[in-house]
Amino acid sequence: MLKKFAFIQPLISDGNLTPPLGTLIMSAIIEKEGWDVRFFDERFDINAVNSLIDFQPNMVGISAVTASILRGRDLADQIKRALPETIIVLGGPHPTAMPEEVSVQNSIDFVVVSEGEYTIKDLCDWYLSGREPSALQKIPNLCYTLNGKFIQNRKRSFLSSSELDILPRPAYHLLDIEEVFKRTTHGLFQKGKRILPVMFSRGCPSQCTFCCRVMGYQIRYRNTEMIMNEIESLVRDYNLDEVWFEDDNFTANPKRAHEILDSLIELNLGVYIKFANGIRADGVDNKMLEKMQNAGCYNLSFAIESGSSRVLKMMKKNLSLIKAKENIDMAKSMGFLVGSNCIIGYPGETVDDVKESLDFFMDLNLDSMAITNLIPFPGTELRRICVENGYLTAEAENWNNYIFDINNPKILIETECLDGKAITRLINKAYYRMYLNPWRVYRIIRHMKLENIIKGVYILLSKSSRGLVRE
Repeated sequence: MLKKFAFIQPLISDGNLTPPLGTLIMSAIIEKEGWDVRFFDERFDINAVNSLIDFQPNMVGISAVTASILRGRDLADQIKRALPETIIVLGGPHPTAMPEEVSVQNSIDFVVVSEGEYTIKDLCDWYLSGREPSALQKIPNLCYTLNGKFIQNRKRSFLSSSELDILPRPAYHLLDIEEVFKRTTHGLFQKGKRILPVMFSRGCPSQCTFCCRVMGYQIRYRNTEMIMNEIESLVRDYNLDEVWFEDDNFTANPKRAHEILDSLIELNLGVYIKFANGIRADGVDNKMLEKMQNAGCYNLSFAIESGSSRVLKMMKKNLSLIKAKENIDMAKSMGFLVGSNCIIGYPGETVDDVKESLDFFMDLNLDSMAITNLIPFPGTELRRICVENGYLTAEAENWNNYIFDINNPKILIETECLDGKAITRLINKAYYRMYLNPWRVYRIIRHMKLENIIKGVYILLSKSSRGLVRE
């Protein structure tokens, strides 16, 4: 019996081209089971779905975040029309949060929620063993519709540290790796050109209301020696010059963070490192910053979200702004390029809160700052608050709008304190204030790639010409 499995990554307009770790790990698992596995990526190839159909797989996996779920469902329809006997499986953050919404689509046979590595293996085994409907109920983390009834099987416990350690390495050999290196970017400042992600841990203990914890609140760590072996192999096999750590919260356990950094320093591979999801502003001290620098880190993005203590409390973001400023000042004095992020429009946030927040960020003298509207992702406490209070806008009904678009932010939440026009004006004024400071612009340009400089100038001129930065 032919055993052909295809994964396809839907196109998304946020510009993220980072290889999907979870999907590539699942690819490696299925390959070990003897399947012929292919990976197709619309972000790199507009004809990806046609190539997939030509491959004629027995099963197809589609991973989708909220902003790509509509495209993922379109892909399912297109594949099912061409290959009606092919089993189509949908997973990722959005299906995890809203499995029933996705399952009602006829072209989607199964939905995998939460961590999918063992569920997808079980589903492949089910496919080869006769495909008895009664056997499906034994597969944890699986959702499906049977006889018109939505069924959600029991949840599997999150993978333990020891289970994470036995997962195979991501199947990077399935990628057009040179095209990935050529096109992947991350932030304004990027020193490396050949970059791949690595996972140190899964989960985050923080309770932030705007974050959907697909990987759970219990943090689990991989073995340090195994991580170092993986990094060493990636550097050797793909000639990497930079590694991104994809952890939700790298500094959650300072002891483990120090252990990783010490090992990187000892390994001395001569590559840069970056923490792709940022780090907590209160999660570092002088000793850790020194180790980060010695390990190859040059750019730190501190996850602050708001410069208003009142708003941070509403977000359940347990963060001291005094400590955050101390650590950022320390990092800058050591020579790091330092950035942060600011979210505008949280329920209960006022214009005065926003002004206080922006004053705080401007006082930090950052090298870069992302200023965004608030996005009520499914599965978050924030979305529950918005639904209960009627804060969601008409634009929130379109999943394609659930992206951080600095050029044209989609206002998904309006409250009694801040309507859409006010949020848009405040966001654009903040960008204007941040990036039209001559001295700051000079510092930034010195470290930016030409294409990022051109893009930034275009965005600012666009906002200015539309009068979006005026009072």
